[in-house]
Amino acid sequence: MGETYGTSIDKKLVAIMLIISVALAGGFALVYLDLKADLTALRDNYVNLSAQIEQLQGLIDALHVNQTAGLTAVQIYNRTKNSVVIITAGGKTGSGFVYDAVGHIVTNNHVVDGSEGTITVAFLDGTVATAEFIGGDVYSDISVIRVDESILPKEAHPLLPSDSTLLLVGEPVYAIGNPFGLSNSMTAGIVSQLGRVLRLGDLGVPEPWGSYSIADVIQFDAAVNPGNSGGPLLNSLGQVVGITFAIETAGNVSGFIGIGYAVPESLISRVVPSLIATRQYKHPYLGVEYNRTYIGGFLITKVIPNSPANQTGLQIDDVITKVDDLSVKRAEDLIIYLERYKSPGDIIALTVVRVGYELPPKMLTLGERS
Repeated sequence: MGETYGTSIDKKLVAIMLIISVALAGGFALVYLDLKADLTALRDNYVNLSAQIEQLQGLIDALHVNQTAGLTAVQIYNRTKNSVVIITAGGKTGSGFVYDAVGHIVTNNHVVDGSEGTITVAFLDGTVATAEFIGGDVYSDISVIRVDESILPKEAHPLLPSDSTLLLVGEPVYAIGNPFGLSNSMTAGIVSQLGRVLRLGDLGVPEPWGSYSIADVIQFDAAVNPGNSGGPLLNSLGQVVGITFAIETAGNVSGFIGIGYAVPESLISRVVPSLIATRQYKHPYLGVEYNRTYIGGFLITKVIPNSPANQTGLQIDDVITKVDDLSVKRAEDLIIYLERYKSPGDIIALTVVRVGYELPPKMLTLGERS
């Protein structure tokens, strides 16, 4: 009797092979997506670095022609005017400037915050574009919006930053913006003071945000008015040292009376990249209120329950005289140090004087401002 021979297929083996194939395909897909995201980020970084190198070369050439350590006001204006924009959002008009070569524009948070309609950006050459809101931070009054990079005018190059911690009182500064809707107006002045700490509530920001402060603020005397908000404050090389965000007024005066404020580049350089990457920025949090006029340290007037300060054992009337290796002579010293260099989760060492006696160093883990 004849026999029939054939190939026997193990169904379990086939199933296992199919599962492995699907898993490998999924893994390859994830690797592809990760590589695609990395390539996009590398491409954006390349475009931005190329634009910055081009601007630096132009700056070097201009300084060589001048044979001076700075540019003239005319040169500064002509090098930056096309990068400053008019922003219209929800009936409000303010200023902004081109941050990078892929369409990100920096402005004040209060210029675009609460806007439920379209955000419009107008460039000096007449180009008008609709912008996407990327992210905002009420505590630094910084927001980032973005326009399609394909519509960026050729002359609207990213403005170069400069380290605001190197500024000196008396140094010349220049503000460009759109006061009262008067596009691309330039004013000049000097740095009047550095390291100001302004309470948000005093600037009209409601609670709970109003109880916090913007740290390391630059005070200057270049004339600015409503509409300048969000525009760049420039040094003598035409580099951004801050963002104009507030003016001091008196009585019924609604115009400039001699004191302007700018968010420093030291804060811009921390907040903006985070807003672009994650649409948010996390500020460090102690959980105390303090005496704003006390000299000789950081005098605590209230400790918030369940805060890092409370959990570390800080008390009312404690005086913080040192944080890490920095001596604290006034409240601003501690606040500026945290905003410049620290993030939530960082551990700091505090030297505390209580009832005239110095306590052993206290190690405090910073929380996140909510």
